[in-house]
Amino acid sequence: MTIMNHVAPTAYSASASEVQWLLEGCLPNHSGLSQIAMHQFPFLIGRDGSCDLQVTSRSVSKRHAEILHTPVAVIVQDLGSTNGTFVNGVRISVPTPVGIDDLIQFADIEMRIIRQAQPHADFTCVADQPEQSWQISRLNEVLNQGRMHIHFQPIVTGVDRAVFGYEALVRTDVSGLESPLELFRVATRLGQATRLSQKCRAEAVRAIEEAAVPGALFLNTDPNEVLGEELIRSMQELRNLTNNRQLVLEIHEEAVPETKILREFAAALRDLDIQLAFDDFGAGQSRLLELAQVLPDYLKFDRSLVKDLGTPAALHEHLVRTLHDTAISLGINTVAEGLETPESIGACDTIGFAFYQGFAFGRPQPFVRC
Repeated sequence: MTIMNHVAPTAYSASASEVQWLLEGCLPNHSGLSQIAMHQFPFLIGRDGSCDLQVTSRSVSKRHAEILHTPVAVIVQDLGSTNGTFVNGVRISVPTPVGIDDLIQFADIEMRIIRQAQPHADFTCVADQPEQSWQISRLNEVLNQGRMHIHFQPIVTGVDRAVFGYEALVRTDVSGLESPLELFRVATRLGQATRLSQKCRAEAVRAIEEAAVPGALFLNTDPNEVLGEELIRSMQELRNLTNNRQLVLEIHEEAVPETKILREFAAALRDLDIQLAFDDFGAGQSRLLELAQVLPDYLKFDRSLVKDLGTPAALHEHLVRTLHDTAISLGINTVAEGLETPESIGACDTIGFAFYQGFAFGRPQPFVRC
């Protein structure tokens, strides 16, 4: 990155015919990305009410930084702030040029430089408290810098406990994103959940093929992922990478769309020789109608239904048995998830589950490459 030791900017206003520069990022208490139009330059960022972008946070100085426009570059300049201004994670002390997709961090608020041909709406107002992490750059580490790791949890048969296959689960050591739930929450907020989901599935196929481990591979979808052409195309690419392996795509109960769409999606998967599983069955509204009309290959009973089976607390055992027997009568394989205790395993044996998954049979762990 080139550092400019001297810049003499002039006042500049964006007109309708010119490129509109924007800051894009996560603002406090906003559920998604905010885009902030820089209508004129210099564009001042700070805690003071006179700033073009006011951030009422103790981490941000009253007049923290400014963004300038010159005939040759857009420049960011720290104004002697206490906690610093950073460009792509590097603290700056002199006026520094930035380009499209560069990251600017004002203390703990992170924004990305973008532009568009038409003027943007007025910038979004900032709420009271800033984020405590730079979410854009941290997610970028997961997606683009090799900080994603796939762990595999075994799924065993109920008859002899032989390993039938594995569910692929994402892990990362990026600070603040170690929890898969938090990782996908951040990805959803940044509009990257589908990309992350696709990346996880591709990495899982690559890892299990490189390790040459036999067995079916259960792949997850994000609840917000659209069950449509883009997902089918991505699964076609994975099928091309592993022609002989049984692939199973899990969809969450909360993501089930109208029955017609789901039937068409299931048919498209089967054209690729990919099976379908309903995940977390029983955690939500248990869509029995879709179950009968779509006929997934697997029904994964949520751990909340099976973890207490075989104990006095399990007042719902008859319900679980009824749901299980209904699935079996429809020709659907049943999987009990989250099994940890001998009592719950024994109860599932009595009910007759086809497959088991849980810490009792193995924790998620990476494969060692052959």
